[in-house]
Amino acid sequence: MSLEELRRAIATRQVTFSHHVESVARRVLAEPELMAFESAPRIAKHIGVSTSTVIRFVTHIGFRNFAQARGIFQTELRRRFN
Repeated sequence: MSLEELRRAIATRQVTFSHHVESVARRVLAEPELMAFESAPRIAKHIGVSTSTVIRFVTHIGFRNFAQARGIFQTELRRRFN
């Protein structure tokens, strides 16, 4: 899954979230560098949610773990800047 595919899935409501998990989704899509370079606890603190909420976001969008999800955000940023 690419970052653009994730955005489309969320925009078309193919993927829905609880309130707190949605706040994570909105923030990391608006600021992909958070997901690409920060740890789950730092993202959680930045957004004002628990670390487990960040992890729930990651698993809800179909990834096994945080590192795997981070990869699509890093790939997207590389693509933008190359």
